[in-house]
Amino acid sequence: MMHLILADSELELVPQPIQGHPAVVKHAKLRKKRPSNLLLDATYHHQAIRKRYGSEAERRGRPDIAHFFLMNAQESVLNKQGRLRVYVHTRNNEVIYINPETRLPKSYPRFVGLMENLFHNGVVPNAESPLLWLEKMSLPALVDKIGAHSIVMSEKGAIKKLGNLDMPGDVVVIIGGFPSGDYITDMSFADEIVSIFDGTLMAWVTAYEVIAEYERSYR
Repeated sequence: MMHLILADSELELVPQPIQGHPAVVKHAKLRKKRPSNLLLDATYHHQAIRKRYGSEAERRGRPDIAHFFLMNAQESVLNKQGRLRVYVHTRNNEVIYINPETRLPKSYPRFVGLMENLFHNGVVPNAESPLLWLEKMSLPALVDKIGAHSIVMSEKGAIKKLGNLDMPGDVVVIIGGFPSGDYITDMSFADEIVSIFDGTLMAWVTAYEVIAEYERSYR
């Protein structure tokens, strides 16, 4: 089984300090929601993010990364075969569990609405038949709970060809869920930190590459 984690993802509700910013208030009125129930999105809230968070502004508010990543992972052959488990870990140390049978919205606005419901209610659609659910948990705690060989994908890692990756039958692959910079979480707990390309790859591209390699290795 491959366990695929999008780590330190920039997926969160609008933080309290910027809920009153004009850009956020305007967007909330447009969506007919309270600012506190909106997903932070740099497309609409960049002015508020930049004013409050300065040097972090370029990485905050990027739910689109999680959307592309999850679409690639959930629609993969590996997932359809029942050999993939996918998780999203957020910058606020929350973990989103995804039922393998979940078919996420292809429409980005619908995906945003789904995530807003999840953060508000803790589960979607309900506790009796959950497709997505949220738990407060750190990344090391999640990896320890899974209990498999862990590989972190990082530009700072040792460069390895895909075919040379040490991916046993049970493996955890961790991919950054942010557009720039480095992991917030200290990754020293991981068994390996590697790079599969001498440069930057989008999270969903990395996910596609490692899933395909795992499929080839365990046909």
